[in-house]
Amino acid sequence: MIDVRPARDTDKDQILALVEQVFGQEQATRLANRWHWQWHEDPRLQPPGYRGVVAVWRDQVIANLTCIPAGLYINGNPVDAHWCVDVLTHWGLTRQALREQRRSPSDQGADLSRGIAAAMFDHPHAGPIQLAKHIADPMKAICLRIGFTELAHSGSFSRRLSYRQALQGPLGSRLGWLVSAALDLPLLAMARPELPVAVFEGPFDARFDRFWDRVRHDYDAIARRDARVLNWRYNAHPDTRYIALTIVEAGEIRGYLVFSIYRHRGRRRAKVVDLVAGRDDEPAIQSLLAAAMKTARKEGADRIGAVVTGEMLERVVGRLGFHARLKKRSKQRQPLISRRLPVPGLYATAGDGDGG
Repeated sequence: MIDVRPARDTDKDQILALVEQVFGQEQATRLANRWHWQWHEDPRLQPPGYRGVVAVWRDQVIANLTCIPAGLYINGNPVDAHWCVDVLTHWGLTRQALREQRRSPSDQGADLSRGIAAAMFDHPHAGPIQLAKHIADPMKAICLRIGFTELAHSGSFSRRLSYRQALQGPLGSRLGWLVSAALDLPLLAMARPELPVAVFEGPFDARFDRFWDRVRHDYDAIARRDARVLNWRYNAHPDTRYIALTIVEAGEIRGYLVFSIYRHRGRRRAKVVDLVAGRDDEPAIQSLLAAAMKTARKEGADRIGAVVTGEMLERVVGRLGFHARLKKRSKQRQPLISRRLPVPGLYATAGDGDGG
């Protein structure tokens, strides 16, 4: 019998083994190193401990759905919502389990009429409001079939900052630098920040609590971003360095941006993982993004990316030269998806859920 049930911390070893089988050892090691930080230090977890749904057959975890608490606020009020991530199945064991279950129709266990993945999404422990991004096409097809919808004006965008790293490999250090210096000139004509932006050092303080109390009422739906969450998410992260930028007026936060520098195929890249200002504060959003582009380039990044939600942010990144990232096969965007979200708009960034 296949049992679909809430996951527990005691499932950790089997979940990590399943991640390694599906995604590889590097991803499994990364999740293992982040486990305590993710599941025992997150201030949104009450009580602490792993959240998810597993399908179990013969005491073996054969499928897993991780449910990261979103800390979501709708119209300024907290609601129960999860980011659904690491949706995976062990196809070999799943096939065996399904064959055995079909041979024993009198002992069905969970309702698997729509498949194991759908059964995990349908489990009460995974709901009620479900959010997801960067879902692979086969899993996205399942999600759309069971009631997920795409979020308009959302997706991943990126922009080139320099050709230097791309050219120094094939052309050599000196010639690559000379050629890229000429090619980078148009890229350097970036929009200048309209407002003063500064690098923020130190822990997030009470000003961010006051900023959160103001901004959470601006958006239809936005995840908790008070000082405690920001310090856990960006200052206490076990393996990633983040750079924060702020706009401060009259001693108060008007907006902030957080980005990271990482390596992709040997090149340095930047990723905007958080960006918040007032819902209609376009000058602040544009100034923070323009400053992030310049700061990231100084850090050696040749490209910068961001998850975009909302028509205004989509308009700003387009004006700054960002382009939507398309999936390799379909050449289509990969919008965020949601299920049972009671409002039309969701503001989310790469740092929401498992990103960043």
